Amino acid sequence: MAGEASDAAACRQAGAAVSDIPHLSVTQLKTYVHCPLQYFLRYVCHLKVPPGSEVTLGRAVHGAIGDNYRQKIASARDLPFSDVADIFSTRWEAEAKEAAFEKDEKPGEIKDQGVQLLKTYFDEVAPHVQPLEVEREFLVNLRTTKHPVKGYIDLIDSQGNIIDHKTTKRSYPQDAAEKDLQLTAYAMAYRAMHGRPENGVRLDVMVRNKQPKIQQLNGRRSESQIGRFIRLAEQLENGISSGVFYPNESYLCSGCGYEGMCEKW
Repeated sequence: MAGEASDAAACRQAGAAVSDIPHLSVTQLKTYVHCPLQYFLRYVCHLKVPPGSEVTLGRAVHGAIGDNYRQKIASARDLPFSDVADIFSTRWEAEAKEAAFEKDEKPGEIKDQGVQLLKTYFDEVAPHVQPLEVEREFLVNLRTTKHPVKGYIDLIDSQGNIIDHKTTKRSYPQDAAEKDLQLTAYAMAYRAMHGRPENGVRLDVMVRNKQPKIQQLNGRRSESQIGRFIRLAEQLENGISSGVFYPNESYLCSGCGYEGMCEKW
């Protein structure tokens, strides 16, 4: 960590300019909103830190759900859950090799929680979903930014609903889908790709309680919300291009892999 901190200091002292990136990803924009300094360390200095357990679990769960829905586009049937559990297990083992677990965390227990989350999801949600597109890539040119916005939509169902999957330790607020920046970007992209509004947006949240539960949080997107996102993307691009990077201390700092470098900022 000390070496990475000195690398970050050298990067800052050298006045590192933002490279001519080919696009702005939705993840990059969200990172800059949450913490401009984290954006700087990750995307300008290219200092990578091992993912924590929450990110590792999320990737493995997403992978298993995505593999199921990709085959379901043609088959119209979910895989047997034993197959889904095997897919998750394989992905978890691969992801866990690169992860940084806390001292009190037990990878085996977290893996078991992942299986339980998936079982609950496949009991309650998956049978009612007919996928149309899975992990749909988009690249949208905006009127007001130099760079296009790029991202991947988790799931678009046959009714034109945009669905994003989340894993978490705590339940989301009931209005989370109405305010989620990622879903706004996805709605903008859907309209650009299909020439019509989406039917709706939804967060399918898998909560790691002792008794796993699923939240399905629905929302809508208006033209004014899409316009607001476009304006936000413009301002974020201006901040990034101008080299405006500072720490934004909040509850999101807990578990951040850049904590040591942030303290030396």
